Amino acid sequence: MAKPSKKVIDALTAIPGVGEATAKKLAGAGMKSKADVAKAGLKGLKAAGISAGTATKIAKAVASSAVTKAKKKMEKKKPTPKAPSPKSTISDTESGVRGDQIGKKLSAPKSVKDMMKRIRRSD
Repeated sequence: MAKPSKKVIDALTAIPGVGEATAKKLAGAGMKSKADVAKAGLKGLKAAGISAGTATKIAKAVASSAVTKAKKKMEKKKPTPKAPSPKSTISDTESGVRGDQIGKKLSAPKSVKDMMKRIRRSD
């Protein structure tokens, strides 16, 4: 077994619950990064010679960091809110809004039947 590089040991010790000795065991089992540890799972950690309690802690730490990473990725994808557009200069009569509709949220008709009901009500 070749001695693991400092870069690999540093990457593994960045995982909460992993010290230098544990990092050497993980590296000896072929794990070089947090992704490798996540892929190995609980069985892989135990096979690398890690105790059940420590393996559970490490697996939870890696899983929670993956969830955090996924949340950050989703936040980046959210579109930035647009600045509100300036108010229209069209008067109420020009816009076709009845007086009783001003200030109310209007929704589009869901069906032709719904549209016909609305037309009958406005007459």
